[in-house]
Amino acid sequence: MTQEERKILVDMQVERAHRFLNQADEMMDMDYSDMAVNRFYYACFHIVQALFIQREIVAHTHSGMLTQFSLHFVKTEKISLEDGSFLARLFQLRQKADYNCAYDISMEETRSLKEPTHKFMEKLEKLIIEGK
Repeated sequence: MTQEERKILVDMQVERAHRFLNQADEMMDMDYSDMAVNRFYYACFHIVQALFIQREIVAHTHSGMLTQFSLHFVKTEKISLEDGSFLARLFQLRQKADYNCAYDISMEETRSLKEPTHKFMEKLEKLIIEGK
């Protein structure tokens, strides 16, 4: 893949991340907590994918993405342990919201994800812009 192709893919992932973040906010406004959690997670997932594409890091699964993120960004202190833990928590909540019929995430818990998700996205986008 050329550098130009890589940049195009990074930009597409960033755009998708922002679109999903907007969708999460809209789902919250409609009191759809499970769908909002899904979109919050996928917004973060796509911003991480943009970072991985830029840095030529490969992950084939969601769990692999968490492992690679921890290895390349948390352990190197480019991202805080709290942010790494937030991404892992968001993944777990998305799993429960999507697949566990007995689990009903509250709107209060969903609302508590909004600000950290926006901040997480900002931090990763800054890393992408820096390109380091």
